[in-house]
Amino acid sequence: MKSGARNLLYLVDLLADLDIGQLNEIGETCEWIRVSKGQEVISQNQLTTDVYFIVEGSVAAKGYSVDGKEVTYAEISAGQVFGEFSAIDERPRSAAVEALEDSYLARMDSTQFRALIADYPVIGLKLAELLVRKNRSLTDRMFEYSTMAVHQRICTELLRMVDSSDAEDKHLIEPAPSHYQIATKLSTHREAVSKELARLSKLGIVNSGRRKIEVLDVERLRQLAQSGIY
Repeated sequence: MKSGARNLLYLVDLLADLDIGQLNEIGETCEWIRVSKGQEVISQNQLTTDVYFIVEGSVAAKGYSVDGKEVTYAEISAGQVFGEFSAIDERPRSAAVEALEDSYLARMDSTQFRALIADYPVIGLKLAELLVRKNRSLTDRMFEYSTMAVHQRICTELLRMVDSSDAEDKHLIEPAPSHYQIATKLSTHREAVSKELARLSKLGIVNSGRRKIEVLDVERLRQLAQSGIY
């Protein structure tokens, strides 16, 4: 059990250049935890600095306003890492993290994580690349919020899901997030997402069903995202 858990670290992108012996040593420093779908792993503003490696499952980083409005910053899948911001700057957690499905995580304290970066410069470089990607993603979303109407942001998010799909049929998003989950990513409400998907279905651009969205006309969807004109 313990050995098998340690070996799962080879699935983590940040650690992919290390050999099995090195991974086993790192695994010894981690606490291995299982979390259930919907379980909160980190609370917003929590004063902790641990880093988490996801070897199975996925999580979402979220923020909550004082009146309870939920905003989803990112969904983080198996093979990825979260919690690195607080491990680096030692400030309170900027977001809550909640399991999107039953997940298996390796937790490492920040002191060990910093030592890991010092011992393996390749990990430091990969971490820098990861932080740049996250910064670019947030910059793109800020630009979209500032310049696009809600229906354009919904079209853009559908294109983003198509581009990142692992399905054999790249135009099929399955399982698709709920309308509410899409809304939390786009600073809008569920009704706006439902209305837009219904309109896109009527135009023959998408086919939306339970936990499934099929994009029938990617080019028209792209044009709508760019121009906003039907």
